[in-house]
Formats: sequence, C-alpha cells, structure tokens
Amino acid sequence: MDKSKTLVDVKLALAEKCERLSKLSGSKPKRQKLANLAAKHRRQAEQLQRPN
Repeated sequence: MDKSKTLVDVKLALAEKCERLSKLSGSKPKRQKLANLAAKHRRQAEQLQRPN
C-alpha cells in the first residue's frame, strides 16, 4: 500500500507542476499540451486510488 500511495502523491505533484507551468507559458499550444498532461496525471492518480 505504501508504494501505491507514493505513486499517487508523485502523480498529483506532477499534475500540479504541469498546471503551474501551463499558466506561465506564453505559447497557446504549449499551454494546451501541459494542461492535457496535467489531466493525464490526475486520471492516473485517480486510477491508482481505486480499489481493485
């Protein structure tokens, strides 16, 4: 259980990082790419939290 909790924490931290970078980016395509990546990390974290 510790390993999955750590993975969830890492995925959520990566999502926050990508969202922060997308707000700072000046390029519209780069903002969209980072926003999509943040959503992907959030989905992965949610999937790891679900019981099997």
